[in-house]
Amino acid sequence: MKIIPIILLTSTFACVLSRDRGKPYEKERICQEYADFGKETFKAIGVILYSQKFSTGTFEEINAVTDEMVKLADKCCAEEASPDCYDNVATKMSEISCGKDSPFPKHPEICKCCGEKGLERKLCLAALRVTSEELPSLQESSNDEICKQFKQDPKGYSLRYIYEFARRHGSIPAGLVLNATDSYLKMVGACCSPSVSQICFLRERLQQKDSNHNLRIVSNLCHNHIHLKSFKIGLTTYYGQIMNGSFEEVSPIASYLQEGLSNCCLDPQPDCLMKKLTGFKTVLCSASAFINHSKLQKCCSKTHLNLLTCVGSLDVQIPPQSTESEGPLKTDLCKNASIGLEKYLFEIGRRHYHVSVPVLASVFADIKKIVDSCCSAGDVSACIDDENKQLKEIENVFSKTDEVCQKYKTLNFTDFKKMMLQSVQEETSKSNKNVVDTKVQQWVDFASTCCSQMAPALQCRKLIDLCISGIKEDSSQ
Repeated sequence: MKIIPIILLTSTFACVLSRDRGKPYEKERICQEYADFGKETFKAIGVILYSQKFSTGTFEEINAVTDEMVKLADKCCAEEASPDCYDNVATKMSEISCGKDSPFPKHPEICKCCGEKGLERKLCLAALRVTSEELPSLQESSNDEICKQFKQDPKGYSLRYIYEFARRHGSIPAGLVLNATDSYLKMVGACCSPSVSQICFLRERLQQKDSNHNLRIVSNLCHNHIHLKSFKIGLTTYYGQIMNGSFEEVSPIASYLQEGLSNCCLDPQPDCLMKKLTGFKTVLCSASAFINHSKLQKCCSKTHLNLLTCVGSLDVQIPPQSTESEGPLKTDLCKNASIGLEKYLFEIGRRHYHVSVPVLASVFADIKKIVDSCCSAGDVSACIDDENKQLKEIENVFSKTDEVCQKYKTLNFTDFKKMMLQSVQEETSKSNKNVVDTKVQQWVDFASTCCSQMAPALQCRKLIDLCISGIKEDSSQ
């Protein structure tokens, strides 16, 4: 993934709504950005940042707020601008945000922010961020249609593409989005002029294939880190599966990556994340336990970004005899700063080879919630005994999801659906046809959405909840 050098300040856009009294150095930072990038790129960065923060906002809403940002820079960075220009315009923007018919992006908590005054209001507005359902992948039109739209309105087409792309990659550094959209729009400009060139599009897309795939991998990692509560132990389990390593061997590797994602995913500058991924390659490839892992060593010969794709393509290593682990003693689950619980989850998870990290993390979060509540109880052992039925139900879901994903990956879709119909009929013999059909569709939706390692975290969480409800209903019949 080629990284175009940029100077993307974290506070460039947020500070307009979060600072009071228009401090000179804040104005200078914005004006420096405006001077370095120029009006068009400055606006493109604004579209990216606000599209990421408000993925449910319309293009018109995102465009409205970024237009105000450009107006602020245009007006207040001029030599003849008054000293209080910056502060006055920033205050006006916060007032527009709170207006009844505001053209800016909406947020469920905006009314709470607007109840505040002065600096508190601006800080509250700057912190708003929408957590929405994952959007479907951006579908491109035909090359002819792309060129037609681009030639009709080059600037409008470019901003709309940036908006659509950024709102689908809200969990990664804005600088990476700027690089990706810049590459795409350069391709469109080159391949549509003077006429549509199919060969040009083919050549450029082949050149961008690896970088686009790497971006999806990074976006998926950051998205999972942000939205999955037990992502680290899910990642630990996954690395344990593909490398056939122990908890002690793979935990430091997963912890390093998770820490890097935590520090860098929402940093607008891409340098932080790139450095952490380079460090991750060093940590992974120097791990003594995996020096003789031939397939891993092949991955380690690749760049730090291609390494992620390579490791993600490795098959899980199923031991000759997969035995059930008794797990730690009940009281040990609450000891050693949660290490006991993490090892317990690791041992449960590594026996389920066919589910994705989002599924692992989601089920782990359910188990962890129960155990954590017991760890604060007076009698830990008695509490876990009381919750044993619920824990067993969750483990049954784990086994069922693993079985479903295994079948989904080995059967064609028609045979898979027949298998699920037979399975649901056997489990719900007293249910009518509509109930059976609904449950079959739930499992089909789950498998087609969640069995892949690139599965959308939030959608899988909802589908797993439906599966848990269905299994509870079946067990009660």
